Amino acid sequence: MADLFTDYYETAIEPGEVLTDILVPLPTAQRGAAFLKFMPRTADDYATVGVAASLRKDGGVVRDVRIGLGALGSTPLRARDAEAILEGQPPEEGTLRAAAAAVQAQVDPLSDLRGSADYKRDMAAVFTYRALQRALERA
Repeated sequence: MADLFTDYYETAIEPGEVLTDILVPLPTAQRGAAFLKFMPRTADDYATVGVAASLRKDGGVVRDVRIGLGALGSTPLRARDAEAILEGQPPEEGTLRAAAAAVQAQVDPLSDLRGSADYKRDMAAVFTYRALQRALERA
């Protein structure tokens, strides 16, 4: 997916090309996922922040962590630094908060009518933490 999105509202799809399939593997046992977004106006508005989290519990530690961020840069992002903080660690409060805080350094949101760039960075951490909590509850 990192090669598909190139800029705001732009993809690598050329004129005359059509994307026909996106294959998403079925979740495995002990996997939990969550998607949260903040929309200050109505359901048909663009999200101010969007966070997807997916992980697996394995013997008291977190494995296969994936965190996707939307509306926080020119393309959707994967929060690899935050994923690395969680990978192989027990799902403890401090670790979740450290991972959530790590996304702030990775995002590059625009200031617009939905909020300032600083506000969106703060919201990215809050929503990442909440998405991770919900994914853990579902795992």
